Amino acid sequence: MRRAFEAVTRIMDSLKMGETVLLIYDESLIPEFSFLFFVEYASQKGVPVIVDDILDSLYVIKQHLEFIGIDTKFFENITVIKVGGTNIVGNVRQHIPLEGAYREKYRLAVREVYKEKSNAINLVLGIENLFYLSTKPSDVMDVISELISFLGEKSRIAVYIINKNITEKAPVNPLPFFERIASTVIYTESHPRKAVLRIGKCSSLELVGKSLVIELDDLLQYWGR
Repeated sequence: MRRAFEAVTRIMDSLKMGETVLLIYDESLIPEFSFLFFVEYASQKGVPVIVDDILDSLYVIKQHLEFIGIDTKFFENITVIKVGGTNIVGNVRQHIPLEGAYREKYRLAVREVYKEKSNAINLVLGIENLFYLSTKPSDVMDVISELISFLGEKSRIAVYIINKNITEKAPVNPLPFFERIASTVIYTESHPRKAVLRIGKCSSLELVGKSLVIELDDLLQYWGR
């Protein structure tokens, strides 16, 4: 497990502020354990975590972790910008209804939060839901444009954890656009007792194409199960 964590740490250490990371997964517990990885990494590095919680995605992760016996008390200290949804998890600084000019309100909320916090790891959860709910291709492209506008923002490293199955059912599949925009793309493959992570793209070229295997039993042992 320690070697797996060190491998993920090496990827994160190679990134520069302003980069965008795309973590693509199928249905599995990959987003739950990835979330734990990133929070643990931020804690070890002494940097803040800011979560963009879209349509209760953080609540879902929290509940899944509790079901498998992970202590989630630390969620209370995580700064959250919430878009849509009704279940409050973490220290929610802004709760933006998913209606009207919500993207402009989201931009303003982000600016306010980052006035107080810098060099943060920004975990974006559930953005695939916005694509799925879009009623026309132009809505999808508007969200893509929003992502581009944050690329290079020096106050954060953004990590988008995205469900491949949902994005492929959107009016326009946004994954090819995401893969082009992101500076680092990690593809995951789930198996009954393990996950394989492959680095498809990375600003540190020596990491491109490399893979690592993470065993479920090691994860459970590491987090006290």
